[in-house]
Amino acid sequence: MLITVLLAVVNLAGLLALRGRWGRVVLVLALASLLGTAAGDAVGRATRLEVLKLGDYHVVAASVGAQLLMLVTLLLAALLPSGSEGGSTRR
Repeated sequence: MLITVLLAVVNLAGLLALRGRWGRVVLVLALASLLGTAAGDAVGRATRLEVLKLGDYHVVAASVGAQLLMLVTLLLAALLPSGSEGGSTRR
């Protein structure tokens, strides 16, 4: 569990460094990173991916899972309407 949390934090920090800005979506990205890391490790275990393992933990698969889920989260957040439109759309 500790490796999952640490790897999720490293992946989140890497994405935020590449993105270059913080926003309100950071908490959602943190959750996506944690879930993606756990899911990636499970997929690595199921597919027996042996690229980089730390004991029984599949580091590369977990990192790829975290990055993919954070990317999907960012893309979905970009599709949401922004709250700065002001007023209602009804006339």
